[in-house]
Amino acid sequence: MDDARRHNTPRVLQVITHLALGGAEEVAISLAEALQHDVAFTFFTVQGGPRDEIGREFYRRLQACGIPVHSGTVLPMKLGGALAAGFQLRQLIWRLRPDIVQLHTEIPETTFACAALFGLPRELRVIRTIHNTTLWPAWARLGAWTERRLSGAEVVGVSQAARDGLHRFQTAHRVPPAPSRRSQVIYAGVHRSGGPAPRAARPLPPSGPVRVLFAGRLEPQKGVDLVPAIVEHAATLTSRPVELHIAGAGTLEPEIQRWVGTQATPWAVTMGPPIPNLAGALGEGRHDLILMPSRFEGLSLIAVEALLAGVPVIATRIPGPLEVFPDGYPLLAEPEDVPGLAGVLARAIEDLEPLTAHVVSLRSQLRDRFSLEAMGTGYLQLYRQPRPGAAQ
Repeated sequence: MDDARRHNTPRVLQVITHLALGGAEEVAISLAEALQHDVAFTFFTVQGGPRDEIGREFYRRLQACGIPVHSGTVLPMKLGGALAAGFQLRQLIWRLRPDIVQLHTEIPETTFACAALFGLPRELRVIRTIHNTTLWPAWARLGAWTERRLSGAEVVGVSQAARDGLHRFQTAHRVPPAPSRRSQVIYAGVHRSGGPAPRAARPLPPSGPVRVLFAGRLEPQKGVDLVPAIVEHAATLTSRPVELHIAGAGTLEPEIQRWVGTQATPWAVTMGPPIPNLAGALGEGRHDLILMPSRFEGLSLIAVEALLAGVPVIATRIPGPLEVFPDGYPLLAEPEDVPGLAGVLARAIEDLEPLTAHVVSLRSQLRDRFSLEAMGTGYLQLYRQPRPGAAQ
């Protein structure tokens, strides 16, 4: 019997898509860091090892905790990758015999469903952490197939909206939803209680540039395709100098790069790769505003990190983030509303100092709900519960 079983330590296999930019990956790794002394974690990355600086930083963080990392396949999911990674995951499960397999987002869920085709231990607990409100957007049929094979799993939403999104998909595809006793919400944690105080508003002379940041995956979900029109409109509504930086990677990168190279607004616009340790950069005051025109989000770690750092966020009024922003938060617009988002952005630029002071005052409302300690406590309690249906 190994040490984890001898000391009654839960053995949890975390399954993530890859070691690359993603909120689900950040949640899984932060959770492992928070509970490294209470839980024996192992990671399985479906799509292989780190491919960029964000991935390398994730890997270094897991190494620092002594957490083993196993890689899946570089094959595309639709070209046999799901089955290949599923078989590897099945082999790993039989070798490690974890108490719990925790799945983060659709690719790990599909991989686990494929692993189950080859046979898995009957006593295995499965926990799904739901990170988004719109599920299987391009893979509805595959999603329905996977959902039916995960019908016995326990469900954790990173927000109420994320849990509701899963329920909507299951209902639409006639999949019985997880019963309430096996479904709950545990908010993602992004900071340690008692961390550094948020910065004060950066005093700006009239000629000083306001530094705006878009950070995230360059995909339609994040609304990055709306950024050019938002910026071009906002630039006509304020004369204050602005520096906009777009940090990220994704399928829309060539399109955004072309716009950055040809845009004719007075703003200084630059583009670069994802920012490692974005929370640290926000806390150091490198950016004054965050632009987040997302179409859908499960919660938005960037919004939480920014508000806790005292950085105002211009965002859309969508489920998930609405559980982050307090009632009456002044910088929200409707999704897809380019003039509305541009107007809010211009107002934030013009009124930066008072808005920053207002955001700093909100920190006490957010710090406990989105702390790593609160997330860790919630999951540790869940891990230590008996498997549903097990003899008491």
